[in-house]
Amino acid sequence: MPARFDKLKRKGVAQREEAARPIKDLRKRLIKSIDLLDANLGVPVWDGKKNALEVLVLTILSQNTTDPNALRGYENLARLYPAKHKSGKDASALPRDAAGNVDKVAIRLSDAAKAVEPPDWVRVAELPQRKIADAIRAAGLPDSKSGAILSLLHWLRDDVGEFALEPVLDQHGEAGTVEMLSAIKGIGVKTVSVTLIEALGADLCPVDTHVHRVINRLGIVDTKTNRDKTFALIKDMIPKGRAFALHHNLLTFGRTVCTAKSPTCGDCFLRRLCPSAKVFA
Repeated sequence: MPARFDKLKRKGVAQREEAARPIKDLRKRLIKSIDLLDANLGVPVWDGKKNALEVLVLTILSQNTTDPNALRGYENLARLYPAKHKSGKDASALPRDAAGNVDKVAIRLSDAAKAVEPPDWVRVAELPQRKIADAIRAAGLPDSKSGAILSLLHWLRDDVGEFALEPVLDQHGEAGTVEMLSAIKGIGVKTVSVTLIEALGADLCPVDTHVHRVINRLGIVDTKTNRDKTFALIKDMIPKGRAFALHHNLLTFGRTVCTAKSPTCGDCFLRRLCPSAKVFA
């Protein structure tokens, strides 16, 4: 998923707090895990509104490639088909390395929407798919990604009446928006939910490989490789207002403690409530 190039802000002072015992009730186990993640890592805070369509297109372009490659594809599309009215966005805000290239470590795409002028969506929607594919080729998978972008723009033009996702969220809510957008070929549930939380602060917990792995290891769900099923099952189990923080804390936790290989269960603050801890001991 594309993340941000501004460091994720957290509130609260992280301090060591451990689970005391196993918890049979799955929702209570999840809520205790959320509490402990917040206590040990701090509470991630949403950093403000961004244009949701721009974030969604950047997210589509980021699939199966690096963020700098996705950004190159987006910038090339905007250069070839520039918007008629500039909003004053400044690409110099993007993090650069010593050579002046976009820093591939520091770049985080969800905030690139704040720095890069978008293309003219009206014009792009009228293009043949091959022209979009040629423009975004740097992002990889140009045929499938151009198809997804074109289908998205046609849906917004024909069904929504404007090139904006905010009215869709206002009218259909979070669940309805996820369902409608993920019905478009090439746009999955994770892509939509990431867009909604990063651009609009939606109360959702997108499920990527880290979130899926940790939630299954905790025994909250047993969904094998089906991430969309994990998303659907935990959605109503998460207390209101805590999904954004849970998503980002699970990303951090999954990358640093509950890793795919050799998780550090012996030093994990969730180990006493985690049924998988004995497996990796």
